Amino acid sequence: MNFLRSLVSHVHRPILKRNLNHKIVFQKHRVISRSYVSQTEAEDEMEKYVSQLCKGDKDLEKKFRVLMLEVEVMRQDGRFAPDHIQFDQWKHLLELPSRNQRTNYLTFLWKIERKKENQKAKKEARKMEFENSSPEDNKEYPDDLLYGIQYQSLFLRIRDQSINGFDNYRALQAMMYGQSVVIDCSYEEHMVWRETINAAKQMTFLFGDNRIHKDPFNLHMCNVNMQGEFMKQLKKNIPSICEPWFPINIHTSSYLDLFPKDKLVYLTPHCRDELTTFDPDSIYIIGCMVDKINNEPLSLAKAKRDGIKMAKLPLDRYLEWAPGSKKNLNINHMVPILLDLRLTGDWEFALRHIPRRKLMATKIMAMQRMLKDTTLGREDIFKKFQTVRKNNFLTRDEKKFKSKRTLYDDDNI
Repeated sequence: MNFLRSLVSHVHRPILKRNLNHKIVFQKHRVISRSYVSQTEAEDEMEKYVSQLCKGDKDLEKKFRVLMLEVEVMRQDGRFAPDHIQFDQWKHLLELPSRNQRTNYLTFLWKIERKKENQKAKKEARKMEFENSSPEDNKEYPDDLLYGIQYQSLFLRIRDQSINGFDNYRALQAMMYGQSVVIDCSYEEHMVWRETINAAKQMTFLFGDNRIHKDPFNLHMCNVNMQGEFMKQLKKNIPSICEPWFPINIHTSSYLDLFPKDKLVYLTPHCRDELTTFDPDSIYIIGCMVDKINNEPLSLAKAKRDGIKMAKLPLDRYLEWAPGSKKNLNINHMVPILLDLRLTGDWEFALRHIPRRKLMATKIMAMQRMLKDTTLGREDIFKKFQTVRKNNFLTRDEKKFKSKRTLYDDDNI
């Protein structure tokens, strides 16, 4: 730790020069004192993190100090590493086994930090531009009234807080009189950390889309692990979600303990029965899972284990899917589809929430743009397209064998 402190102090040590202007010298000393105070505060904060994370474990403390030194060396080398790392981020860095994973995670944090700084700089620039701009005076006569944001207005301004309260009131009405929809949160153990973060993000979007709808659902989150990573991230996204007035139902128990079994319908893409019409008396269950790595039919297995009805959306009947596109939809796509289907009864209108990148029409448009813009021949482009299409239909073992063959075969070098 002493080496780390000396390294940081050496990097932040300013170059002092004699100057006849005492005001400039005083400003330099003031900057030095500020940097010394901020450096001392940073060291105290790191020592606090060491005590909270390690809890007296000497081996873990040694590993954490080596990790701190690794991050500081990355900063000095000009590589991507954020200037400020939170407690949970340090904890996640300690859990990553390889240096490559730590580098990728630090790069991810660095991009987020730079994005926030750029947004703040743009906001300050717009504020300065607005303050320095001279007001436009378009008066035709001296006693004319001016209308606009800075002047008078014919309309009543509705603030964001008022709109937020109106949306919450509509969601509270749905909790009393609306149709219930269950979000099954029992798949956290089948997801890696990044998938859990994405699932919490999708749940945030789901709540917002449901709340602003004309006729929202009464959302029930079941099988919730209150101490799990999913709820921790969801509390970061929605800090007031655990408040008693918040318009959502959170249950640690199963949906079998809350609703009649004969009314439950589990929506899973792995079953054979299609959902042809929307039943207002049924209670639909959506699995809260991001399955980028684990593609096993877990929702189908759970629905069979619980002995409840299953259904899937009629995607093949109304849409032409692109080759290689998965038919597993995000939970923030499923709820808007059900909302519009209940409101209109039109599948084609309800399925507009599906991302366009999954459809064949998007692939055809991309092919047309490629044919228009590229200098390659038409046969070469179609050959390339067929190769990509063929690769998308390979099994996991075939892809693994093909990657090894590409690496080690002399014929493919």
